[in-house]
Amino acid sequence: MNKEPDFFSNITPTSGGLIIIALGVLLLIGAIRRWKWVFDMTGERNKGFNFLLFLYDLFGDKGLRVGVIITSVIIILGGIGIMCFYKR
Repeated sequence: MNKEPDFFSNITPTSGGLIIIALGVLLLIGAIRRWKWVFDMTGERNKGFNFLLFLYDLFGDKGLRVGVIITSVIIILGGIGIMCFYKR
Protein backbone atom coordinates (compact mmCIF):
# COMPACT_ATOMS: atom_id res chain seq x y z
CA MET A 1 0.00 0.00 0.00
CA ASN A 2 1.43 3.37 -1.00
CA LYS A 3 1.49 6.08 1.59
CA GLU A 4 0.04 9.43 0.58
CA PRO A 5 2.58 12.28 0.68
CA ASP A 6 2.05 14.60 3.59
CA PHE A 7 1.40 18.22 2.59
CA PHE A 8 3.26 19.71 5.53
CA SER A 9 6.39 17.60 5.04
CA ASN A 10 7.13 19.49 1.80
CA ILE A 11 7.12 22.94 3.42
CA THR A 12 10.61 24.37 3.88
CA PRO A 13 11.52 26.04 7.19
CA THR A 14 11.69 29.38 5.38
CA SER A 15 8.15 29.01 4.05
CA GLY A 16 6.86 27.76 7.39
CA GLY A 17 8.54 30.63 9.20
CA LEU A 18 7.00 33.14 6.80
CA ILE A 19 3.54 31.64 7.36
CA ILE A 20 3.96 31.86 11.14
CA ILE A 21 5.26 35.44 10.87
CA ALA A 22 2.28 36.38 8.68
CA LEU A 23 -0.15 34.94 11.24
CA GLY A 24 1.62 36.82 14.04
CA VAL A 25 1.50 40.08 12.08
CA LEU A 26 -2.21 39.54 11.38
CA LEU A 27 -2.84 39.01 15.09
CA LEU A 28 -0.73 42.08 15.95
CA ILE A 29 -2.63 44.29 13.49
CA GLY A 30 -5.90 42.92 14.85
CA ALA A 31 -4.87 43.80 18.40
CA ILE A 32 -3.78 47.30 17.42
CA ARG A 33 -6.95 47.94 15.36
CA ARG A 34 -9.19 46.32 18.04
CA TRP A 35 -10.75 43.77 15.69
CA LYS A 36 -13.60 42.02 17.45
CA TRP A 37 -12.61 38.47 16.44
CA VAL A 38 -9.20 38.90 18.05
CA PHE A 39 -10.69 39.70 21.45
CA ASP A 40 -13.67 37.33 21.36
CA MET A 41 -13.17 35.14 24.43
CA THR A 42 -16.16 32.80 24.11
CA GLY A 43 -16.02 29.23 25.33
CA GLU A 44 -15.17 27.58 28.63
CA ARG A 45 -13.02 29.72 30.87
CA ASN A 46 -12.49 27.45 33.85
CA LYS A 47 -9.89 25.08 32.39
CA GLY A 48 -6.67 25.91 34.23
CA PHE A 49 -4.56 29.03 33.95
CA ASN A 50 -5.18 31.35 31.01
CA PHE A 51 -2.72 34.22 30.57
CA LEU A 52 -5.08 36.44 28.57
CA LEU A 53 -8.00 35.98 30.96
CA PHE A 54 -5.68 36.71 33.87
CA LEU A 55 -4.67 40.01 32.26
CA TYR A 56 -8.31 40.77 31.46
CA ASP A 57 -9.33 40.18 35.08
CA LEU A 58 -6.50 42.38 36.39
CA PHE A 59 -6.47 45.27 33.91
CA GLY A 60 -9.64 45.02 31.82
CA ASP A 61 -9.73 45.56 28.06
CA LYS A 62 -6.35 47.31 27.92
CA GLY A 63 -4.69 44.40 29.68
CA LEU A 64 -6.23 41.95 27.23
CA ARG A 65 -5.02 44.07 24.33
CA VAL A 66 -1.47 44.22 25.71
CA GLY A 67 -1.56 40.45 26.27
CA VAL A 68 -2.58 39.80 22.66
CA ILE A 69 0.17 42.14 21.44
CA ILE A 70 2.74 40.30 23.58
CA THR A 71 1.48 36.94 22.29
CA SER A 72 1.66 38.08 18.66
CA VAL A 73 5.21 39.36 19.11
CA ILE A 74 6.20 35.98 20.58
CA ILE A 75 4.62 34.25 17.56
CA ILE A 76 6.53 36.54 15.18
CA LEU A 77 9.81 35.87 17.01
CA GLY A 78 9.10 32.13 16.85
CA GLY A 79 8.64 32.38 13.08
CA ILE A 80 11.91 34.26 12.76
CA GLY A 81 13.60 31.62 14.90
CA ILE A 82 12.28 28.84 12.68
CA MET A 83 13.57 30.64 9.59
CA CYS A 84 17.01 31.24 11.07
CA PHE A 85 17.76 28.05 12.99
CA TYR A 86 16.10 25.27 10.98
CA LYS A 87 17.95 24.82 7.73
CA ARG A 88 17.51 21.84 5.44
